[in-house]
Amino acid sequence: MAISATLGLLALIILLTPILCRIVGRSTGWFLGLGYLGAAALFMPAATAAVTDGTAFPTAEETMWSLAWMPSFDVNLAFAVDGVGAIFTLIALVIGAFVLFYSTRYLSRGPNYSFYLLMATFTFAMVGLVLTDNLFVLFVCWEITSIASFMLIARSGRAAEGASLRTMFMTFMGGVLLLVAVSAMYGVVGSASIREVLGSSVWQEKPGFTVAMALLVAVAAMTKSAQFPFQSWLPDAMAAITPVSAYLHAAAVVKAGIFLLFRFSPAFSDVLAWNVLLVSAGIVTAWIGGWCALTQNDLKKLMAYSTVSQLGLIVAAVGVGTEFALTAGLVHVISHAMFKSGLFMMVGVVDHLGHTRTFGKIPRLIKVAPVSFAITAIGAASMAGVPPLMGFVSKEMLLTAVSSAGGEGHALGWLALILVAGASVLTISYCIKILFGAFIDGPEVDAEKVGHSDFVMVTFAALPIVLSVPLAFALGVIEPGVAAGTSAAQGEAAHHVHLAMFHGVTPELIASLIIIACGVLVALNRARVWAFFERAAIPFTGADVIDRIVAGLERLGGVLVSAVASERASRHVMMNLGFLAAVIFGSAIAIYTGPGLPKFVPNLNRPIDYALLVVITFATLVVCLSRSRLTAVIGLSAVGIMATVQIMALGAPDVTLTQLLVETMTIIVFMLIMQKLPRTFWKYPVKVQVMRGVFAIAVGSSVALAVWMLSGRRARSDIAMYYLNKAPEISGGDNIVNTILVEFRALDTQGELAVLGMAGIAIVAVMSSVRDRYIDPPASDVPEMPRRPWLAIRPRGSTAFAAVTEAWPNVIAMQLMVKVVAPLLGLGSLLIFLRGHNEPGGGFIAALVGSAIAGLLYMSTSKDRAIGPPRLPILLIGGGILVAVLTGIVGLIVKGSFLEPIHGYVLGQHLTTSMAFDVGVYMAVVGMLLVSFNLLGTSDSAFTPAGDDVLVDGMMVRDIDVIERTRERTDEMLYGELRGPLETMRGDRPKASEFTEPEKPDDKKRVGLRTRHIAYGDQPKERGE
Repeated sequence: MAISATLGLLALIILLTPILCRIVGRSTGWFLGLGYLGAAALFMPAATAAVTDGTAFPTAEETMWSLAWMPSFDVNLAFAVDGVGAIFTLIALVIGAFVLFYSTRYLSRGPNYSFYLLMATFTFAMVGLVLTDNLFVLFVCWEITSIASFMLIARSGRAAEGASLRTMFMTFMGGVLLLVAVSAMYGVVGSASIREVLGSSVWQEKPGFTVAMALLVAVAAMTKSAQFPFQSWLPDAMAAITPVSAYLHAAAVVKAGIFLLFRFSPAFSDVLAWNVLLVSAGIVTAWIGGWCALTQNDLKKLMAYSTVSQLGLIVAAVGVGTEFALTAGLVHVISHAMFKSGLFMMVGVVDHLGHTRTFGKIPRLIKVAPVSFAITAIGAASMAGVPPLMGFVSKEMLLTAVSSAGGEGHALGWLALILVAGASVLTISYCIKILFGAFIDGPEVDAEKVGHSDFVMVTFAALPIVLSVPLAFALGVIEPGVAAGTSAAQGEAAHHVHLAMFHGVTPELIASLIIIACGVLVALNRARVWAFFERAAIPFTGADVIDRIVAGLERLGGVLVSAVASERASRHVMMNLGFLAAVIFGSAIAIYTGPGLPKFVPNLNRPIDYALLVVITFATLVVCLSRSRLTAVIGLSAVGIMATVQIMALGAPDVTLTQLLVETMTIIVFMLIMQKLPRTFWKYPVKVQVMRGVFAIAVGSSVALAVWMLSGRRARSDIAMYYLNKAPEISGGDNIVNTILVEFRALDTQGELAVLGMAGIAIVAVMSSVRDRYIDPPASDVPEMPRRPWLAIRPRGSTAFAAVTEAWPNVIAMQLMVKVVAPLLGLGSLLIFLRGHNEPGGGFIAALVGSAIAGLLYMSTSKDRAIGPPRLPILLIGGGILVAVLTGIVGLIVKGSFLEPIHGYVLGQHLTTSMAFDVGVYMAVVGMLLVSFNLLGTSDSAFTPAGDDVLVDGMMVRDIDVIERTRERTDEMLYGELRGPLETMRGDRPKASEFTEPEKPDDKKRVGLRTRHIAYGDQPKERGE
């Protein structure tokens, strides 16, 4: 129960985070941090059982928990605790709690929804990653951590956009390699259980496969743990705020890569390719990280490169693969998580004090902030390996570990020891630069010019560093846990794990003393040392390399596609359709000359089919031959209506209703888009039209031939008969179509729901990335603005003049109609939804009927107005998908299978959780259509004579300032009512001055049966006002 309780609490934290952010704002970190500590407490029984078990794979009841997810694919939510998983889980939870406490004062006031929600999601995925016993769950959690880290970096401002994309590129590349590896392991071993995979005999029987898998896993882990040549993303990611860097880039994301190496070490520790790759990459990374750290002028960038360097040492230890090396690696994982998370948080403290992170500009803070100096000194000394601190213990163990590379006394071991010692000299040098550059060597400034030192920030930055000090003298406390971790990492019980501060006079101790002596020399001559490294800086960064690689790939791609490249899709469509036609004609010839076609099922054709064929053919010709876009849309709608009649004739009323409503809404959207398009299609030369006509006839003939060959030649399939006979009994519903959608293939429907929702979100995302003047360009920016001809109408004041120049009297009748029809449509929508389980209906059809209300409201306004509150569409889409997912989770918890419906009776009525799933479908569909109406319908650009454009003396007057244009409407969907469009090119939150104050209610009245607006010329109040 400990595992399920831990994961359950972390999932609950995710659900509660938006509510907490709304209520307490940035103080949400207190509640989340306490939740993390609570989860750690709940996890302790499982961790204790794993430690006391003493084996590589503990089997105690408290250490295992499984929940069936997709049993047929061997994908279960299986979790198992061992020493490695316990160490990484506690690091994620405890360090995460400290960072969240720290964030309550670091973040600006406000809800900070995205930060806390992404941090909670990341922690849940990280804990799932280190505890899972299923290969595919491991991969899913791995990808969630990548996505969450990308979004946490991207939310830090425009400067972080490039860094976040490069981070995503690098980590996703590792994700692809991991997916290949886990898929291959599953295919060869035949099990998705990580324990069974690690214990399989395949690794001894198939050495070639073993080497391939070892390299795939190693490279995948190296991308995440920032190892050479993939290290560039970590310093690049320092564009994120300090709490993100402290947690993700010191204790979590990079540790995910390290964890992966420890997890698969039992299978690959004896593989030479694994050993050579990890040891060499780790040592090279340690050198590169240390060298680049000393060339940095930014304190946070230096800290990032120091992380790269320290991770290289851990990777090298894992590559050695001996029991002692794995123990050293785990001890340094613990030590590094403590001092590095604290040091990253101290960077934020220094930034708040000195208002800069640039060396030479940071004021001399030792007198102003002596406590902060002391904390930073302890953390830097621990990282440098100065006794008697925790970093000294782990660093000396690492030196001992790498000296055994290649075997005891081997020359390669001595070489590795010398190289790691050299990298450690760089380590102590950049630790000195941190301490002196941030607190001692800066310019003197007046105390009043220095920022304030926040007690909460300093306290929780200090905690992990300060706690590591007594831990170095009480190593027996962590020794059982480290021993359990070593057992799990080597695949068998560890028998020689002993942690101690000193092991006598050894070559490693001598190396440590030499390193410290070198550090003293560097400190005494630091000005010349810093000047040397400033001259020795590499003239380009990893980000520059990635940018050049991308530019090169773009140039190569341009050359390769030059033969078929086109800004218009017609060339690509013709190629695809031509290939399709060739395949169909070739297949028809092969079938005709070969086995032939089965006979038609008798009595399928009816007279109405021929009549519909004639009408559809005529409507299709209208679409193809018309130059008017409006005529083409009308012809296309006729095709859809005739298809609806055809479906009705086949006896499928639910599909008929769906098709009819989809067709109606689609035509409305078409009409909205046509406002921004020319009225006619471009006129092409006759020769081009003839060629296109011949091609269209050929493709159409091939598709007709395919339909003739493939349709109506077999009876109902076995699966169709199964649904007809068994579905009502299994689902308790007689509407087989709907029960298939929301029960039998609910996972597929949920995928379609997500795609539908993302289409709406994509519209908002694309519109919010383009400035207002480019979406709706002002008339003054258009050289030849389209003009309306002079209109000869009756004088001002006449009814004819008002009919042309004022729109509101023309929609009074429709507004009255909506008052009557809208409640009827709402009631009909509810009835269709409720009866969908047994009669034609369901969530999708009901949502389309409900959306018709929005369509009528939109068309009944005298000018373009948003329907509903500004943020309603996004809330409906997100809420609908969330409801569907929660329904699946309920099925998983109660029935043991995701999205499996739960049936019951209330007051004698049969109810099922699939109705809640249908509610999610309803919400998302309505939200998507509201997005379409509210964004695609805006029109006040120089190209569109609609909206608030007015006729003055027969000419159109445009660019009315008071109208809402597309970009403003898009921004309001995210933030609520604004004064105008934002000038940003991404979703930066607007300033307080950009929000619109609530308008005072006016005394306008809405249209009613007893109102007399037209008679008195008094414009009524409309929807949206």
